[in-house]
Parts: sequence; C-alpha cells; structure tokens
Amino acid sequence: MQIDLRRVSGLVLAVLVAVCPLQGFSGTRGKDVTLNERSLLHAQELIEQGRVLMDLRNTWGERQPSAAEENEFIRQHGFAEYAKWHLGIDDRHAENSKARYKFPFGDFKIIHRSALLAAKNRARQYGYSNIEDAVNRLLEMIESKEKHH
Repeated sequence: MQIDLRRVSGLVLAVLVAVCPLQGFSGTRGKDVTLNERSLLHAQELIEQGRVLMDLRNTWGERQPSAAEENEFIRQHGFAEYAKWHLGIDDRHAENSKARYKFPFGDFKIIHRSALLAAKNRARQYGYSNIEDAVNRLLEMIESKEKHH
C-alpha cells in the first residue's frame, strides 16, 4: 500500500487550519499583546487629575483620533508619548509603528470612558485578561472619584 504524502500533508494542513484558530482565542493569543504598565500609570495619573470625559458607551468610534491626528501627534511627540495612550503592546510589531500599540483610551488630552469600555469589550473578546483587568481597575478609579465629587 502506497501513501500519497501530498494528500496526507494537505489533510493535516486542513485540520490545523480548522483547529488552530480556536486555540488562538483561548490562551495563546493573550501572550501576543502585553499590558503597557507605563500607560496604565499614565491613565491613573490622568484620572487623579480629573482628566476624564464621562461619555456614553459606543461613542468612542466617533471620538477617537483619526489616522492623520495620530500621525501628527507622533510627529510632534514621538512614539514613546503615543505609546502612553495605549494599554497594550503587541511585540510582533516594531517599536516605531502604530500597529505595535493597542487598546487606546483617550484622545491625547483626556481619557474617554467610552474608549475604556471599548477596550474592555475587545480585551474580553480576544482573551487579553491582563488588559481587561487593567481597564476594570481604571473604571473603578473613575467611579470612585466620581462618587467623591
């Protein structure tokens, strides 16, 4: 009995394609994007300063900076400052690329509550529990600060 290796390898590839995406959403994908500790500290400072817009859920899509605004901010301030406005770092991308920085939470001036809510939903959806936990802490800080004013 002769085995056609091309046929077997094609079958193996088909099985891998069918199975691997499911694994990617459970635990392995969460390792691609890590929590940007520096941005978490930056967000906490902004909350302490009261630099938060208590906007409604689902308004971030309308309010987030455009690609041109992001590029202008990077031109004026550099990638280190740009990174401070993103809770996630994707190590698969170069340091000086916008693709490296995920989960934005503001417009380079203030935090938008709607951005945090969007980040929380996306983090949960893709299994980034470290990002989701950080967002929950920030939302709790905002709520606590609101209650005391």
